[in-house]
Amino acid sequence: MAEVPLAALLSWAWVAFAIEVDNAVEAAGSDRVGRLFRISIAMWANGLRLIEENGTTVDDLRARARAACNIGGLERWGWITLGDPGGGRRDGYGTHRGVKGTTVLRPTRAGAYARRLWPQAVADVEQRWRTRFGDGPVGSLRDALLPGPLPAARQMPWALPEVHPSDGLRSHIASGVRAGDPAADGDVPLSGLMGQALTALTLEHEQGSKVSLPLGADVLRVVDDGVVPVRDLPRLSGVSKEAIAMATGFLGRGKLAEIRPGRLITLTAAGGAALEDYRVRMAGAGDQRLRAALKAIVSQREALAEGLHPPEGGWRTAKPYLAQTRRMLAEPTAALPWQPMVLHRGGWPDGS
Repeated sequence: MAEVPLAALLSWAWVAFAIEVDNAVEAAGSDRVGRLFRISIAMWANGLRLIEENGTTVDDLRARARAACNIGGLERWGWITLGDPGGGRRDGYGTHRGVKGTTVLRPTRAGAYARRLWPQAVADVEQRWRTRFGDGPVGSLRDALLPGPLPAARQMPWALPEVHPSDGLRSHIASGVRAGDPAADGDVPLSGLMGQALTALTLEHEQGSKVSLPLGADVLRVVDDGVVPVRDLPRLSGVSKEAIAMATGFLGRGKLAEIRPGRLITLTAAGGAALEDYRVRMAGAGDQRLRAALKAIVSQREALAEGLHPPEGGWRTAKPYLAQTRRMLAEPTAALPWQPMVLHRGGWPDGS
């Protein structure tokens, strides 16, 4: 496993943890909020977690989360309200239209319930990891993440920021931490520590890179010097069909890849150069202590797979997601993405 980049090892662990928490929240909350569009851990960590019941402004949310999140989506899906709670449906409902830095956000009744449910699910999954992987490996991972593999890690968001195809799926963070930020004091859960470290590694990689880390790790890497059916990329990369559509669209527009008749993708010379740039940037062992701790986790295939079983009737048990669920259960590290693609579509780490 020495040839796998540190960022990929950390991605496998973080995505596996995220999916397990998402499954736990879906199972626990299906009776109360099952009618609502489901959101992932990233939407909670960088959004709903920090929206107080008495109101939080957009500027305060971004400063405390250190990342933007899909505010319009959270409103449209029924998790938060924007503006005057007694003012009726606002103009621009469910979108970013009309949203200002001073706009006040509040959780709905379902959002308030979810804000209580998520922290418990995160704590429960961390305890399950200690049971399955052992106190020693999980404790070593937590220790290796403190103060972080990069000095700036503790100033990062708890989850990877959302990425967008308009700028090639690059990660961006918001600057500044406001007083009263619960992330500034006290313990950060294991999921938060992994998210902070992975965000720091991602930003470091993307400084001056030819393409974003998701494009390099999840698309260029699997296409390589071949000619690959686009329909095969979700299986090869571990990210969703929708995420692949966004990624390949950007690569095509940027002349980094060519989509041939029959929906076949191949890299152009510029795409090949971007792939080489990705590989050079990913070379090297990185933080050896963190690498060893991650390998001790992800090498336990059965323990990793055990947490990826979706709840009965959960969305990962239905088509078209069932095929990827089966691949993860059969061989987790072969099916999990080398880099999360956290999109606006609910914040799922595989872009679902």
